[in-house]
Amino acid sequence: MKRIYLYIIIFALVFPFVSISAQRKTKKGNAKNEVVDPRIERMVAATQDIIFVDSIVVNKAGFLSLYNLNPESGRLMKYQELFNDDKQTESFVHINEMENKCYYSKGDTINGTTLFTSDKFDNKWSQGYELEGLRDGEKIKSLNYPFMMADGTTLYFSAKGTESIGGYDIFVSRLDIETGKYLKPENIGMPFNSTANDYMYAIDELDSIGWFVTDRNQPEGKVCIYIFIPSETRQTYAPDEYTEEQIKNFSRIYKISNTWKDGDAHLKAKQRLANISLNKGKQKDKGDFYFVINDKYTYTKLSDFRSTENATRFSELLALKSKHNLLGNVLEKARIYFSTASIQEKTELRTEILRSEKQYESMEIEIEKMEKEIRNSENNLLK
Repeated sequence: MKRIYLYIIIFALVFPFVSISAQRKTKKGNAKNEVVDPRIERMVAATQDIIFVDSIVVNKAGFLSLYNLNPESGRLMKYQELFNDDKQTESFVHINEMENKCYYSKGDTINGTTLFTSDKFDNKWSQGYELEGLRDGEKIKSLNYPFMMADGTTLYFSAKGTESIGGYDIFVSRLDIETGKYLKPENIGMPFNSTANDYMYAIDELDSIGWFVTDRNQPEGKVCIYIFIPSETRQTYAPDEYTEEQIKNFSRIYKISNTWKDGDAHLKAKQRLANISLNKGKQKDKGDFYFVINDKYTYTKLSDFRSTENATRFSELLALKSKHNLLGNVLEKARIYFSTASIQEKTELRTEILRSEKQYESMEIEIEKMEKEIRNSENNLLK
């Protein structure tokens, strides 16, 4: 414990960082009260048997940076990053592996958001067209967070409406090749969906790793990223093997270690995750990075910047991201130790964890701000 405790103190001394704009909000945000109705009870009974590998609590604004997708699964980003449009600040994009087709959400306050697709020709994105068959009046509306599987026909997205059991729910649909329209979307059920907001379901098929985000049981502005092992076929918890209470806890993701069973599948998945991060780290050591300016320009080296000042600021941004990742690793170790620490150790460690969490949040806000300022400056110079 003392080693972890010292890590946090040393980090704070070596990497001081203060931001008055970052304040922890203790008010409970989107966590919703329990609602008992037949539909939810049926969903609980049909909870999918899933092995969860890890969970990470982060600021909602920065959750996308934790999705380490293999390039063969495409890329995820904000709409404003790809199309340089600050009007769609809460819209998301998935670009396919070939980087010649994208799926994105777009809309307005009157009609709400829906999903579109666009193709790339001569290094330019074509005018997008709506994906037909997904919106369904009040049943399925406010579509967002698209992710297209490598087969080009299986689409995951999140939406609100009466087909949702609360806020955003994750849905799946498949393209009917003959008609060009999508089949009726299906709610993928529990444990992925809840009476809170659940979204951004993405699968890395090559590494057999999946992600989704939820704000269940989280304070305002926070979300939890769950990392899991995707199943090729849907398996549910057998009622003759588990009690009703156990299945209900699985549906809520009460404790991810309860899903590990007797095998070492979760340990192997953790190793795959570590290898993904290691490979990305090696790329950064070589001086490579991936910074989207707009739909035409993506910078991969400092000499790509039109402004030396922006190149310098981007170097500072990379350094800040490195510190941010380091602090995140230290915090994760501290939280793990905290659960088994003695009462005296918890008292000593609690203050340092809370202080470091605020520092971590401040870094996230500053990183997002710097990225936006650098991107806007470069776009102005390119014009």
